[in-house]
Amino acid sequence: MSYEPMSRRLVISFAVIGVVLFVAGLIARPTNITVAVWLFLAAVGILGLSGYGVLDRLVNRLNRRRSTK
Repeated sequence: MSYEPMSRRLVISFAVIGVVLFVAGLIARPTNITVAVWLFLAAVGILGLSGYGVLDRLVNRLNRRRSTK
């Protein structure tokens, strides 16, 4: 079984979901702070996964470029 980084589509999906949750947290903030905090935490987690995917793809690209030289 070979290692493959996250697909570009998955990284973009995580980023979009994170932004949607973040905006939902901003909308929910005036009415219910508890829901807003949970939405912000979920958004941070999802955006963290997206950032990990971007970093994963970058490191994989650099390693692949280094191994071909």
